[in-house]
Amino acid sequence: MGSLPVSSVRRRRKLRTPLSIGLGLAFAFGLAAAAAAAPRIVAVGDVHGDLAGFKKILVHAGVVDGAGAWAGGDTVLVQVGDLIDRGPSMRGTLDFVMALEQDAVKHGGRVVALLGNHEILNLTGDLRYVTPGNYAEFADAGSEKRREDAWGQVRDLRKRRARELGQADPRTGAGARKAWLAAHPPGYLEHQEAFGPAGTYGRWLRPRPAVFVAQDIAFMHGGLSPALAGVSLDDLDRRVRDDLATLDSDRALFVSEGLILPFFDIQETFQALRENLGTPSTSPKDVERRKIYEHFLDWSSWTMNSPDGPIWFRGYGRWSDAEGEAAMPKLLSSAGVAHFVVGHTVQEDGRIHVRFGGAAFLIDTGMLTSYVPGGRASALEIDDGVASAIYAGEPRRVVWAPARKAAASATPGAPGRATGAAW
Repeated sequence: MGSLPVSSVRRRRKLRTPLSIGLGLAFAFGLAAAAAAAPRIVAVGDVHGDLAGFKKILVHAGVVDGAGAWAGGDTVLVQVGDLIDRGPSMRGTLDFVMALEQDAVKHGGRVVALLGNHEILNLTGDLRYVTPGNYAEFADAGSEKRREDAWGQVRDLRKRRARELGQADPRTGAGARKAWLAAHPPGYLEHQEAFGPAGTYGRWLRPRPAVFVAQDIAFMHGGLSPALAGVSLDDLDRRVRDDLATLDSDRALFVSEGLILPFFDIQETFQALRENLGTPSTSPKDVERRKIYEHFLDWSSWTMNSPDGPIWFRGYGRWSDAEGEAAMPKLLSSAGVAHFVVGHTVQEDGRIHVRFGGAAFLIDTGMLTSYVPGGRASALEIDDGVASAIYAGEPRRVVWAPARKAAASATPGAPGRATGAAW
């Protein structure tokens, strides 16, 4: 699941003092786990293609230098998903993280990039948040010819499928061609290939974890929901990987059967399956095929797509204090951790929020300010048992610390650590 064994990292400091926090139960405060010396962790929330903002906060956190090269020593950088979509730089952001992952290893550090819902969307062909500018990043001198060739394949498929289904001749003239080309701009085909199983980004993203555990903290894009309490984090991670494998095998089947073309997006795939299900058949082979089609169309029940899954869940940001304080002891016990660090739900004041007595850290602060007015780039630093919020142009601010450390550093009039506090 991408866990970070204590034995696998270089020692920096000893974490001396555990802290118990009460949420109806007492549980150990993981940021100060007594067992260990551990490297600094820097966690960054949703980037959404804002490569400049991402690099700026990493420089401010001492993770990279001004040229974007690794400067964090044995730091573990955790990016909790949604590197892409909406913002101006899809390829550039992915290329940067892929290179930084390799650079970090050379210097004793580590980059952990988690799957967010926008990575899943692109891998599955759900392209509703891909902008024209994102597609343009993938376009090249051969894009127009590829689009014309693809339209020819679509036209032929439509005609053949209409005959097989006993339908009237489909629209395949100049108007249909124009509509299809408008819906599939230059770069679309190259994007689909790049995120496919054999594509540059598809190959890199598919093995990324949905969950990462280190220092008694579970990092996820969305979080562990009450609906999945009792499911181990390892199993949740495996379920997401299994879903991606099923996606790839099902799509390969649909292509081999002539139902879809390799570059179809998810809506085009759904339409083809629904059309096939609309025709009666009683042969055993067709019955088995229909089960596959029906499962594929039951999209929201897949762990990687479910609103209760670790990638889409939003409870930690939406619950009231009372709801969260009631739910968290069971969730933490189920996960075997003391804290969750999540993105996904934007903190529109541009501040990292600590909720439910320190059980959850919400770190999506709206880095892409063109999408989140008032947002900003941020990072959560966990170092020697102390959690600090980092914002570009501001000094670090402690957002959580072990009890003894907090008492030692307390000053008159200093802000308290209230549930739901923003920092």
